[in-house]
Amino acid sequence: MLTKSKLYVAMLVLSLFLTGCAGGDATGVSVADGYAINEIRIALLIDDGNPDSGVVFEDFRQGLEEHVGMPVRVIEGATHLVGIEAMRAGNLDIMWGSPFVYLLSQQVVEVERLVVTNNPESINKTVFITNNDNIQTLEDLRGHSFAFINPSSASGFLYPVYHLMNAFDIDRDEILTGNFFSTVAYSGGQDASIMGVIHGDFDAASVGNLNLRSIIASGLINEDDIRIIDSTEIIPFPGYIAGKHLPEELRENIQQFMLSYENDEYFQTRFNAADTRFVLPEQGSILHLQSMVAALDIDLENQ
Repeated sequence: MLTKSKLYVAMLVLSLFLTGCAGGDATGVSVADGYAINEIRIALLIDDGNPDSGVVFEDFRQGLEEHVGMPVRVIEGATHLVGIEAMRAGNLDIMWGSPFVYLLSQQVVEVERLVVTNNPESINKTVFITNNDNIQTLEDLRGHSFAFINPSSASGFLYPVYHLMNAFDIDRDEILTGNFFSTVAYSGGQDASIMGVIHGDFDAASVGNLNLRSIIASGLINEDDIRIIDSTEIIPFPGYIAGKHLPEELRENIQQFMLSYENDEYFQTRFNAADTRFVLPEQGSILHLQSMVAALDIDLENQ
């Protein structure tokens, strides 16, 4: 659950940038009093990434407005924490969030993932890499030195640790401080792990597939400089999260617009890939993530 101090900050920010509250404004959503929904409020969060997102987002906003036949108001400057609290209070309808944000949202409010990003060239998962001839399979990692990124990295720590726990039926402590690896290091960065494997600083490492593809594409390393011996489950993509205070028919209508949205400039600006599109989320990847969160006791609020 959200801590009291952060809830206080969230409510303070809410009072500054959100007008009205549940039950107090007939232009918004009121779960308690049943006011009609006359506008859709969607957050453009400060941690969405590219500062130019606001410019291309206007085309998205206008398109959604025309599609659903009601005003769409964009709220800027919120964090994920504030967005979750705003949605809980009935002051926000849709926001962008990672899979971890989605799970955190579920702790305080009923929400639904409408769409997620997708790109054929952007499959996000952890790959186990090595440059050691004595390591050909995951089993061969036993007794060798290994590098993770840092304890908060999804692709460089959480997913690979959980993958190893399941593959060998061992607990987290056995992986990190036991006898499975000869030594465990934290490189601090994806590129540092990749270059560390190539230079022999570590026998093997776990890194994000996208990060590995990127450094190969940059020409800094050759594809045959490393060998992939295994990979984890696909890491779910971020996407739009809607509060279930919105009627199901309206949520489906909004979802239909997002699935059909094809502005290349928007996707290039927001996601650095013009051929990215919105697709339906896969429940299986979220179920895997939920199991991992429980097994590793992940602090969602600080993830």
